[in-house]
Amino acid sequence: MALRLRIAFSENPLVQPLKDGRVKPNHIELDFVNVDHPGDLFYRTLKFDEFDVSEMGIPWTIRALEMSGNKRWDWAKLPVFLSRGTGWTNLYVNNASGIKSLQDLKGKKICVPEYNMSMSMWLRVLMKDFFGIQPEDNVWYLGRTKARNQGGALGVQDDKPDRVTAVWLTEEQTPDGMLETGEVDAAIVHPGSFGPHSIDRYSGASLFDNPRIRKLFLDDGRSLIDEFAAKAGVYQINHHVIVQNRIVRKNPWVAMELFQAFQRSKEIALKNLKPPTPGKPYKDDFPLGVKAMRKTFDRYVQEMLDGNVIKTRFQVEDLYYSTTLET
Repeated sequence: MALRLRIAFSENPLVQPLKDGRVKPNHIELDFVNVDHPGDLFYRTLKFDEFDVSEMGIPWTIRALEMSGNKRWDWAKLPVFLSRGTGWTNLYVNNASGIKSLQDLKGKKICVPEYNMSMSMWLRVLMKDFFGIQPEDNVWYLGRTKARNQGGALGVQDDKPDRVTAVWLTEEQTPDGMLETGEVDAAIVHPGSFGPHSIDRYSGASLFDNPRIRKLFLDDGRSLIDEFAAKAGVYQINHHVIVQNRIVRKNPWVAMELFQAFQRSKEIALKNLKPPTPGKPYKDDFPLGVKAMRKTFDRYVQEMLDGNVIKTRFQVEDLYYSTTLET
């Protein structure tokens, strides 16, 4: 009898062959739960831990491991990277701010969903690596509310270096609204993707043909992404896959079976994607596995250490499930 698992994922074309049954893992039946936006999925998982298998943000996984040692968030992790940390490419600027390039962000008021999420971290990495802009050079506005955010589900929503200024938006404020009025100079905005109960807010400011607002990266950040990958040898990963440890303790074969199923799904999907697409901004087609991503993982941990987000210098072997370490 096949093992039946409840799996939750946001919309991702690379997972579609697994969702629609073109790819079937051996001896496993997957019941997919579609969550429109990963922000809401991660909040649910951190708050209620309700799925057998789930897409999950890497920084929250690392924080959960350091905080609980798998006592509460008892997850095995798979090196399945089907989403990149490029949400920062949806960075819009107020036309009165004088921002014309990434370099001009120094000293500006920037709104991101949460300070310690992947896209915010990778934006800060680019600012620091390319132009020497330090996090304390800016004022960071946080677009989710202090009452409802992913870090809050872990109890760490205010963690940041003491020298950094971060301000939570109120229930009445939204990133796009603050941007349009000039209360912030730049904001990451994902229009039209959030429902009324989402932890992310969008009040409907026009982001197209708006005399007050424009998108900063007209090429969707491709030139910066490729330059950073060439310079640092690092891919901007932000999500991976978690499996409840209660499942792999009893069925250790599940980890590699799922890994291989995600790999096949990615390969089939990429054959049908015609670049450029929002899900495929890299020259390299989403390498999965530990070997391809070890350097990226090390950089990820270093940034979290530098940002006083974690105290433990985790190694890749500390995070990913033992049978996947040779991938």
